[in-house]
Amino acid sequence: LRMTPAIGAPARPSAVRGRAASVSVRAAVDPTIAYAVAQQDLFFAAVVAGECAYQQGNLPADFKGRPEFKDIALPCGILVASFLAIQTDNGVVTPGGLILGAAGCVLAGKMFLDRFDAIEDDGMDWPGPRVFPGTGILFALFALLANVEALPRIMGGV
Repeated sequence: LRMTPAIGAPARPSAVRGRAASVSVRAAVDPTIAYAVAQQDLFFAAVVAGECAYQQGNLPADFKGRPEFKDIALPCGILVASFLAIQTDNGVVTPGGLILGAAGCVLAGKMFLDRFDAIEDDGMDWPGPRVFPGTGILFALFALLANVEALPRIMGGV
């Protein structure tokens, strides 16, 4: 679209002539980063619940370090709430969802660490029953880092 000056109006200075105004439009939250982290939180909650259900069927009820559904309810609930908050694509609620997700990852990681410490290693069985909570600790760390690293990106810092 080219506009010409009205009759009798002064012409634009030559330095400005021919340049388009640069306008950038940004979303409040970068959806690709936020959705990726939201999916990771939801998947991590599913992994925690699935591992608990699997171990309920494989380990005896009196086994030290056996996961209980009452122990995973809070971390899984927080991770699902984090998923829902991040999906709002709101400049205030989405960062809160990432903080909530980080808190859920810390709780899940603590639960896995407590289970790892409770299991007695007999040294004869490798990788043994500690492999599930040990892997859970790593998953919790990775999900925590995803939430924490996404926070400055969606806040516009990086």
